[in-house]
Amino acid sequence: MAEKQIEIELKLRIDPKHVSRLKLAPVLREVKEGRRLLTTHLVSIYHDTPKLSLARKGLALRVRKKGTKGWEQTVKASNGLREALPERHEWNVELADGVLDIEKFTDEDVVALLDKHVKKKKIDRIFESDLKRSAVDLTYRDAVMELAIDQGVVRTAEKEAPLSEVELELKEGHPAALFDLALELQRTVPLFLSMRSKASRGRALYLDEKPGFYKSAPVGLNAGMSAETAFRAVLAQGLRMILGNEVCVREDLHIEGCHQMRVGMRRLRVTFNLFKKNLPQGESVLIRRLLKHCTKALDGLRDWDVFLGETLPMIEERFPGHPGIADLHKAALKQREQALGIARHMLESFEYQQLLLLLGAWSSYSRWASGADAVQMKAMSAPISKMAEPLLNRAYKRLTRRGSEVGKLTVPQLHALRLDVKQMRYGTDSFGEIYASKPVKKFRKELTGLQEILGWLNDVAVAEARLLALKPQLSKDGMVAVGLIAGWFGAQADYRLLGLDQAWQKFEKQKLFWK
Repeated sequence: MAEKQIEIELKLRIDPKHVSRLKLAPVLREVKEGRRLLTTHLVSIYHDTPKLSLARKGLALRVRKKGTKGWEQTVKASNGLREALPERHEWNVELADGVLDIEKFTDEDVVALLDKHVKKKKIDRIFESDLKRSAVDLTYRDAVMELAIDQGVVRTAEKEAPLSEVELELKEGHPAALFDLALELQRTVPLFLSMRSKASRGRALYLDEKPGFYKSAPVGLNAGMSAETAFRAVLAQGLRMILGNEVCVREDLHIEGCHQMRVGMRRLRVTFNLFKKNLPQGESVLIRRLLKHCTKALDGLRDWDVFLGETLPMIEERFPGHPGIADLHKAALKQREQALGIARHMLESFEYQQLLLLLGAWSSYSRWASGADAVQMKAMSAPISKMAEPLLNRAYKRLTRRGSEVGKLTVPQLHALRLDVKQMRYGTDSFGEIYASKPVKKFRKELTGLQEILGWLNDVAVAEARLLALKPQLSKDGMVAVGLIAGWFGAQADYRLLGLDQAWQKFEKQKLFWK
């Protein structure tokens, strides 16, 4: 084996109860070409400084025992990230025993890395993975890859966590083959895209990190970037928001996690709508449909979180000690539990599995181009600065057309206006980085003010609808509380509507930062 390689792999989470069925998947019988899955016991010992300084530099230092075949030590270094498809430099050398010896590396690139980041530092054994790997080489279409099914644990000196995953590592060919095979396997067993390496799991265990919610960071666009590169970067950010917050919904940890996961899906829907004319029909339509389906499954949970965490506390402050408020709170908690069940059911659904893999593929390579015509190819190869202006213009015209008589809009029309404002906001967030920051910041400030008022009015409308759903469960006191709340909502809505007209006038006066 050569000392230096480039590793490109796709990671998928699998429930252990489905592993036997995966091994019998029809597509695997076709592509194994008579080869058998070989099972090996792998023990991998990861080393770092006590404060994990190597990991913070994107390095992983590992010693691995491969069954009875001896020991091997490895350095992995990040070589960019195609979001769902890590691409890393990897250096491997054999060892006589399990004792780390960095002097055995001879490739000048890894020697330079180790001289810079490892020498003169205290390097300790931090954690290990202990697993059984069943692996086989596959020939799928025009690509050669290894399929590996890993079952075991990641452990530190004090604790351990189970691990069950499938890896598809590309050896020859195009990365598209990894996703295409994964999508086929997904028809046999549930497989979920994962962006967590064994090293990241071990580090979290070592640091005793508790899962938290993930908020979006700047995408990192610049004016010279192609429209395609920018599009894929925005998709990657949306995928991070989905996967980074999934655990919050799955384990009911942070209500903000559900909100941010939903925001990520909504941003992706806006992105696909903005780029719609430059994308071929087919898979893009499917992704939009899957995003809509999965977002809808989170709506109820988010609505009840807002009601219980924001709306009801305001009501309690306005009507302190009212006996019907406690009744409302109890009934609302039951409804939230049902909504949480719906959200969790979505997270296990085939639609969600498919969505993750498709987003991973679209953010990792030019999958969008399949079926694209010459006009679309030309548009997506142009600088994003050239495409952003018409995209933002289209969103702005749609918004101002509906909002020109904001004081006369009905409740359904205000809801539609809110969605237009959101699309404008997400477009501003996505493309604002390629323009001067000061005018973008000013535009976003007035847009946010408009969004907050419309969002509050929508929360009221949603809360009123949710209150109606609670009525069959309420006592007489609870029904009285509903009437009080409805009256209070009405008075507050009238007040907010007066502010809406003023906010719209301020927004209309803003200079368009993309002009």
